[in-house]
Amino acid sequence: MKFTAFLVGCGLAASARAIVEDAIDLFDFVVIGGGTCGLAVAARLSEIENISIAIIEAGNDERNNANVTDPSLFTVAFGTPIDWTYKSVAQPHLGNRQLDYHSGKAWGGSSAINGMTYIRADAVQIDAWERIGNKGWNWDNLYPYYKRIEQFSPPTPEQSAVGASYIEELHGENGPVHVGYPFFLTNSSLFDIAYKTWQKLGIPYNQDPNGGSLRGFSAWPQTLDREANIRSDSATAYFHPVQDRPNLKIFNGVARRITWDDEANTGSGSNLVARGVEFITNEGVKQIIHAKREVILSAGSLRSPAILELSGVGNPDILSKHGISTTRALSAVGENLQDQPQTSIFYQNSQVINGSAPYVAYADAWDIFGESTSNIAAATKEKLSEWAGIISKSNNNAVSPDSIQHVFQIQHELIFRQNVSVSGTLTTASGDQLTSVFWGLLPFSRGSVHISSEDPLEHPLIDPNFYLIDWDLRPMVELCKLARKYWSTEPAGALAVGELVPTLETVPDDATDEQWVDWLKLASISNMHPAGTLAMMPEELGGVVDHTLTVYGTRNVRVVDASVMPFQVGGHLTSTLYAITERTVDIIRDGIAVHASMDGGLPLEN
Repeated sequence: MKFTAFLVGCGLAASARAIVEDAIDLFDFVVIGGGTCGLAVAARLSEIENISIAIIEAGNDERNNANVTDPSLFTVAFGTPIDWTYKSVAQPHLGNRQLDYHSGKAWGGSSAINGMTYIRADAVQIDAWERIGNKGWNWDNLYPYYKRIEQFSPPTPEQSAVGASYIEELHGENGPVHVGYPFFLTNSSLFDIAYKTWQKLGIPYNQDPNGGSLRGFSAWPQTLDREANIRSDSATAYFHPVQDRPNLKIFNGVARRITWDDEANTGSGSNLVARGVEFITNEGVKQIIHAKREVILSAGSLRSPAILELSGVGNPDILSKHGISTTRALSAVGENLQDQPQTSIFYQNSQVINGSAPYVAYADAWDIFGESTSNIAAATKEKLSEWAGIISKSNNNAVSPDSIQHVFQIQHELIFRQNVSVSGTLTTASGDQLTSVFWGLLPFSRGSVHISSEDPLEHPLIDPNFYLIDWDLRPMVELCKLARKYWSTEPAGALAVGELVPTLETVPDDATDEQWVDWLKLASISNMHPAGTLAMMPEELGGVVDHTLTVYGTRNVRVVDASVMPFQVGGHLTSTLYAITERTVDIIRDGIAVHASMDGGLPLEN
């Protein structure tokens, strides 16, 4: 390693600038992004003997920042320097509003500022990944990794009395990520009230939603170290314990682009070979780190597509707008963005409740639509072709209507034949206020993320395209009605003494669907679960990475973050992202073992 680059890694870039502007280091793996997946994949790879790993991360070590560590301060970090504070483009179906996208700019990325919820996907949703063409990506194969990451703390008797529950065999005991329930769970009778109210509304109790079936009411666990009362993010779980390993270095800066090996990248149809990453330190110095084996892109759904585009991999029409030469045409880069619209209804509470109340109810289509479900299923199936055409037109045919329709058919089956959960509703209380926060889990709308400039410091253009497919409003309307019904049903009804938002003046008690739609368009925000922008699917379906998470048309660029998920999932992203990371590390390990036996450990030869 060159000494000047080591100075940069230690935060002494000002001295390095005086010596050299473009220092070069050589590592086996270069990981772009020290976030949820990036630190986990780097830490796991550092266990391999004679393998060196560099991480490029714009944020800093925030282990002493209470806004990160204190589980009770969720949302306080939003808008601070450890938040990228992205904005979406104006949303035409949301009153032309721009939406906030909070994303962690710190060691640990968004796992350092998220809501810490730990809920896995429905099993059939993961099975759908394999159905769409990703060999080996199914629930049975991913489930051991879900357990591997966990160090679960069973609830105390006091926590059990207010709703904390689990099934022992579903959880891991020795993993790096602490999972459990906070000591400050509410000490009121709210759990019993919520439990009885949801039972009356037909939502059953689910003792543990982490077994592959989400539907039902439960208290959700969180990624926290209960005994220490601190957040458990990927920095504390994976990186801090091993950061002094000599084969593991973190460099502070923003990745600009992947650099390519010109000599290897010759010949018609040859796969690109990445040889490093160019990045800009926080002091403005350009650096290049060379990768002997792989570049692993782990900057998240909102940033990883932009880095590929800045590297010349993407839709030529988009790249040429910004003066970027196309190194590998891959039109689906940045497309397929899936996010979940979220809305809240607030009531005045007749009591004052202290503590945390993470009570969630997951519902399937039958819970939402009742006896109309079969007719709705038939009607929506007839619309899939039309919707696919709308999505394709919105991305200038970067992905064909036929490809999108194929994906939609699988999604339709998940919703109406396999009965996955299609909504989540958090019914909670804080002080003298009651809240129903609800979100649609599997919208058909698709958006995009693309570069706004050839300058890597400029934020990308984020367009979730909420309600582009207007059917996505239909379950949200039903959830609005369900929220009102919940807070008027005993025993929860005894708590709610007045609606604060939207109020009966804004949306009458006998409101039409059209009135609810008008309100939703002004009240919906992002659930901040963007996924799918570099989807793991066959390339002909609009995929960007294959089943090994390798970017099509490259030999050694892999993506490990939420952008590879082909579909949204019902549970929160964090648990599934850690499981994806652990499985991918095993895929990499297997590849290293094969190449070591073939050519002495060098996986790439020019």
